[in-house]
Amino acid sequence: MRILFTWLALAGMLAAAPAGASDVVRLVVPFSAGGPVDQVTRILAPGLEAALGATVVVENRGGAGGTVGTNYVAKSAPDGRTVLMATSGFVISSETTPNLPYDPHKDLEPIALVGQVQTLLVVRPSLGVDSLAELVARAKAGEPLSFGSTGVGGTMHVGGELLNRAAGIHALHVPYRGAAPAITALIGGEIDMVNADVPVLQPYVKSGRVKALVIYDTKRSVELPDVPDAVEAGYPQLLMSNWYSAMVPAGTPAADKQKLEQAFLAAIYTPAIAKRLAEAGLRGPLGTAEFRKKLDAEFARWVPFLRETGLSAR
Repeated sequence: MRILFTWLALAGMLAAAPAGASDVVRLVVPFSAGGPVDQVTRILAPGLEAALGATVVVENRGGAGGTVGTNYVAKSAPDGRTVLMATSGFVISSETTPNLPYDPHKDLEPIALVGQVQTLLVVRPSLGVDSLAELVARAKAGEPLSFGSTGVGGTMHVGGELLNRAAGIHALHVPYRGAAPAITALIGGEIDMVNADVPVLQPYVKSGRVKALVIYDTKRSVELPDVPDAVEAGYPQLLMSNWYSAMVPAGTPAADKQKLEQAFLAAIYTPAIAKRLAEAGLRGPLGTAEFRKKLDAEFARWVPFLRETGLSAR
């Protein structure tokens, strides 16, 4: 509660000293319009406008799994007016994308973590398993199993390989052109399982079109409280989440970065916006210092994993 009041106070401070009327801050979404990142960014935009006293524009620059938009921001002027809305794919793509045109460690700097979304593993109901233990037992008994993803090197692919590593099984990876086609294939019986953000899969679980087995986390989901977490399922190393964040070009002045950090946190804790973010499954925002620590930990964890599993393009 103390954090909430602190950032509400900061919101008032920022609003009391607005930027010039001609100022425009661009939030660059490195994916097409309508996707989860775009939706979260548009939820935040009004709160950022209020906090910054500037016009905030959401700009979609999709392509190459987020690389095009990310590179655009990395090469933009470090003036505090261009912000990248990055996801956990920022870390994954640093290893899985060949000939990356920017340096993820040097060309961009963290501002704030908007929130994290839990990952859920689901199977087709016709598979006839009621728990992760049953799924693993079937795989170890020699039954061929498969999982779908958005493509080679994407977060859904990594989540499937994480299950393979944690459980000691060898489910076959089947790539699709997006999460929706993979889920459709699962419902149609073409594949056996997928993992994705809880909000993405929740409607299919509620309707009975897929069966939820485990949350890739140390705690259960608020949205799906009956689904066991990874520790309860017996695989405490099965941990993965998707996160949404704000970054700026390296070299952005400290004062501009601090102002953006304060604005993002003030927007995130605005009651109406906080409610919508929670409804989207996002929890656990962080300021710059804590987000930087998390980012370092993410690289330290996932780079070795991607190299050991052969997913790295390096």
